[in-house]
Amino acid sequence: MSGHLSSEEVFNVLSQSPLDIEIAFKVQSPTSATVSVKRLIKGLSPQGSEAVSFPSSLNQQSTTGTTTDASSELLVESSWISVSPTSCIRTLKLSLKNQASASPRLTLESFRASLDLSLQGKSFFANGYESWSTSYNGADHTTSFEKPNWLYNELTHLSLASDMDIYEYPGVKGMVHSNVVTTIRDLCRDTTVSVPGDNKHESLPEELVLCGSLSEDVGYSYFLMDANRNRFTIMQDCVGKKLVSPSDAVVLKTYFTWGTSDTVVWDGYTAAWASIHTDRRFIKATTEKQVSGYTSWYLHYATITENIILENLGYFSSSGTATPSQGWPGNVFQIDDGYTTVGDWLSPDTKKFPRGMAVIAQAIRDKGLTPGLWLAPFLACRKSKIVQERPNWFVRKPEYYQGSQDLDEKVQDKMSGLGFCFGFESGSNEPMLSHPAFSGGSLALDLENPEVQSHLANVFRVVTKEWGFGMLKLDFMFAAAQVPRNGKTRGQLMWEALQMVRTWVGPETILLGCGVPLGASFMLMDYCRIGCDVGGDWDSMQRHFHDREYISTFRSLTSTLSRWAMSGRFFGNDPDVFFVRDWRLSLNQAERWSLMLLNHLLGHLVFCSDPLDIHRLNHEQKAALDQFFPWCSTPDVATPPHQVARVLQPVPTEKDLYFVQVHAQGRTYIVVSNLSSKRQTVHLSTMDRIISKEAGETQPQRHTSVYFQASTNQFGLASAAYFLKSHETCVFLRVVDSEGRLCSSTSSNGGKAAEDRAPSGELYLIATKGGHVLPTTEVEGFGRHFDSDSHSQQYQAKFRPSHFGKQVQVWLAWKESKKGSSVNKGVVEGKTLNGKTLQAHPEVVLGHGIRVASCSFSI
Repeated sequence: MSGHLSSEEVFNVLSQSPLDIEIAFKVQSPTSATVSVKRLIKGLSPQGSEAVSFPSSLNQQSTTGTTTDASSELLVESSWISVSPTSCIRTLKLSLKNQASASPRLTLESFRASLDLSLQGKSFFANGYESWSTSYNGADHTTSFEKPNWLYNELTHLSLASDMDIYEYPGVKGMVHSNVVTTIRDLCRDTTVSVPGDNKHESLPEELVLCGSLSEDVGYSYFLMDANRNRFTIMQDCVGKKLVSPSDAVVLKTYFTWGTSDTVVWDGYTAAWASIHTDRRFIKATTEKQVSGYTSWYLHYATITENIILENLGYFSSSGTATPSQGWPGNVFQIDDGYTTVGDWLSPDTKKFPRGMAVIAQAIRDKGLTPGLWLAPFLACRKSKIVQERPNWFVRKPEYYQGSQDLDEKVQDKMSGLGFCFGFESGSNEPMLSHPAFSGGSLALDLENPEVQSHLANVFRVVTKEWGFGMLKLDFMFAAAQVPRNGKTRGQLMWEALQMVRTWVGPETILLGCGVPLGASFMLMDYCRIGCDVGGDWDSMQRHFHDREYISTFRSLTSTLSRWAMSGRFFGNDPDVFFVRDWRLSLNQAERWSLMLLNHLLGHLVFCSDPLDIHRLNHEQKAALDQFFPWCSTPDVATPPHQVARVLQPVPTEKDLYFVQVHAQGRTYIVVSNLSSKRQTVHLSTMDRIISKEAGETQPQRHTSVYFQASTNQFGLASAAYFLKSHETCVFLRVVDSEGRLCSSTSSNGGKAAEDRAPSGELYLIATKGGHVLPTTEVEGFGRHFDSDSHSQQYQAKFRPSHFGKQVQVWLAWKESKKGSSVNKGVVEGKTLNGKTLQAHPEVVLGHGIRVASCSFSI
């Protein structure tokens, strides 16, 4: 299938076309004979079924005289239901048919469903395997996922946190894979372009198709887009799944939808997920308020002590208000790694925390904050007491790590270096290395063991009930399911492990997941890390070894900009910390600003590890903080939070240039982030065209929209060229729409386009400089009254309080009357703002008949 397809056409193909089913499994008869089977079913219809017969070689007599029933079959069933005119659910089911008492046991190895689909001119959301795995919003035919470097993996074992054992990275351009969910949309283009095999096509990047798994409880799902062969595949990781009776089944359930906005398709996926899986979160409405706070890790790391914790706690407010004299506002104060040996969670280091953890938790609560604690509950480091005392509690190397004869040579070579544990002699009972972190490596607790379940249930009971921690950051969670066992897939093990954790902590504990496969976290974790750890540098040399989980500020922001739509739907996004300080790290001012801005815009859990001591902050740091506090949803402000409409890459050749469309208090912003290593020239035309279309501007005058650039305090057309330095992020506020009307939610006559019904000369507050990072959101109210004594219009603006006090320049505009301008010698006559005269700016031209003035205030 070739030629360009619209989003609706892509959806129709995905929802209605027959599927080619590829299945691989092993059948073991009662005589212990094992036969490998591979089958391809061509063109299975959306409502069809087909049976796969077992090999006739299994039809033999056992030593007990029982004849194996080779008439047993593997039944493949396909079903389709319509959810709405623009969405559907397709289900594939594998089950045993005609199972007799002496029939073979079946172990699945591979399960894929494919169809032909033209992917020309398309880009994809490539979601990573777990929290740390770098994700890409805008992968396309030029994208290549390279296999991690073999020697690097053998030396570091860091690939244990990746999915290289689930999906073999092809290292070929145009072959893109995505875990759990993907989107397919047009590549952005400013003009009509010629697409091979089609007529002229104008790109519609606002339209997209979403494909999302609904069966992560059965196994991990992957979406594979091959732009070279125009082939779309859904793969389920079913390795190790055993079918022994007719009641056993494997279900691959997928939701497909298309729409004209990201919000529509993601909301549809969320509703479909909620119709099948129970929402077990404590905080379900994570978009209603942004949670802020402190974590100890990114300054002190594992060197924390009771004194260090209490010192940093002292910088926070006990009343939840935002004033320097009382301390910083916040919701959560979280203690990270360093209080105990990993694995020995109930035995804190008495030298570092002599009074224990309950005392610290109480001190945090006394500040009016929720006490948080870090755990890696499924791990234990080699030197821990639990490893020495309970060696049988840990996952052992599976047979295929030992060089099983059942595996081909290629797979044995791939597995040979994995799972090696330092200090243990090799053998069939050797423990498996789960991760190289924590003093020579860590082992994974086997949650299939009832004793382990009882142990962890007690750990969570003590931490939450006796110590009193109300928020738990749970790290390295992938360790629960690195290898399939007991007839269960990795995805099933992961799902069951997280469900047990929620049961153990209870319904009123806030859970923050980290290092966790995202699908199993949906509607279970209250918050979830959606990127790797940020670092003190922008990036590191590890990028050359194709590692997707390494520490990197650049990679963290890439994932934050790619996974933004999950936040508030499946959990609140945790983009990791931002930095205020400029010491003990190498990030420059532009990089720290980009991290702070994007984390606040796209995260719903925003933490910092810096000591927020106002006496240690310089002028630049105070100014930066003051542009974010109070944020729209900090505890002492009732204003609703902003809404992110979409994140796009309007320049397909620049993979590290992102445009974020944001709405706040009736205003529209475009935030442009240049994560690349070079200076970029950008235009706002593509994003403005989408905004104009969605706003119903029916008579646009091309490129007439005007934007205010906060960092330069200048106005410019959407079509103008703007320059961004390397790693710089800038905010643009839309002030004039494509029909030449002023954009303002702060008009004394009722908002956007109110000049159509207001008298000529009515003032609009259109922009501010020096206030909030989203200009004008620091204004709580704007109105006017006529003063009969002075015969003047007196306008009033009410501002939110400032931490340190700052100078804010307010820009106002009005439609010029037919009789002429009201400007005389640079001063606007007959109008004041908060008692101050307005300075006219005749050199600023926003459009025909629009005048601009400004004045400044200290707030």
